[in-house]
Amino acid sequence: MSTASSSRLFRPVVTALTLTACVAAQGAQDAAATRSATAPIVGVVNVIKAVEQYPRYIKLRAEVDASVKQYEVKLKQMSARADELRGTVQVLAEGSQDRADKEFEYQMLLQTLDYQRKSYRDSMLKQELRNTLSVYEDMEYVIGVVAKRKGVGVVMTKHDIRPSTEPIDQLSDQEVKVRVNAYDRRNVWFAANEVDMTGDVIKELMIPVPDRNAPERAPKATPPGKE
Repeated sequence: MSTASSSRLFRPVVTALTLTACVAAQGAQDAAATRSATAPIVGVVNVIKAVEQYPRYIKLRAEVDASVKQYEVKLKQMSARADELRGTVQVLAEGSQDRADKEFEYQMLLQTLDYQRKSYRDSMLKQELRNTLSVYEDMEYVIGVVAKRKGVGVVMTKHDIRPSTEPIDQLSDQEVKVRVNAYDRRNVWFAANEVDMTGDVIKELMIPVPDRNAPERAPKATPPGKE
């Protein structure tokens, strides 16, 4: 068989193989495109960073700090009175009615101080929880607004953990524990800049967030058959 004849015989085979390869490549591209079209776009938000710049959170934090300072002034005054009473008791004659009266007043003041410390601490913890819940609800709403605007289907929390400037074996036990716990809570280990929504969320937080009872924040009705 001549070389020309051989070439003519193999040409259809090569053409078929080339066509098959092209079809396979196109199929792979189509499959990738389908996956890309159906897979939700994922975004990340550094919630702690966003919250710290949220004007309403800053206002609530300032109110708490002011309340604490006011309480500390009152506590200082009561503690000074307790010290004064203790000194008075020590100079009064033992067994005298005056000493008994001052001792009673002193003990009652100590009990009042102890009660007020506990009562104030419990009250502040409850208020902190309410403030935190309120801020988280606002964050949830704003993140949803930004995600819908950007076409993001899933948003995850991002925690930035800066590397320690000191070697690990020189860190205190407490710092090691804090860092390990931070890594344990981490949901996102890497996120490209283009999926980080933190900056957009912070900008949205600068706009007054609608009240939680506003119509735009009302729960959407579930379509029939989707319960």
